[in-house]
Amino acid sequence: MKYRISEVGGWFIIGPSGNAENNEPLRVRHLFRRWLAREGVKVIVDLKDLSQFGVWEVGLLTSFKREIDQRAGVLRICRLNPNLNGYFHKDRFADQFDIYTDLESAIAGHRENR
Repeated sequence: MKYRISEVGGWFIIGPSGNAENNEPLRVRHLFRRWLAREGVKVIVDLKDLSQFGVWEVGLLTSFKREIDQRAGVLRICRLNPNLNGYFHKDRFADQFDIYTDLESAIAGHRENR
């Protein structure tokens, strides 16, 4: 999996693309340690380029959540591919994440209706 990262208005925007590998949760902790170690960190994971949503992608998001929760931070998810959206909302993981339709609403904090 590849990642792009940017900062907008105090939010770190992380955009994963491709398919997650079986070691992806560990890679997340290593690759993003510099940003995730900040107290009160604010992160948006932009999923528009995620090609599938399976066990390793769940691990990726769970790893982000664990690291951010330990720092009393905020994690938001946006632009989940419409083909994967139904799967994500049926899964118990959907209740653990704040999901937004687009990047602008994620930054502003305007949640979608479920």
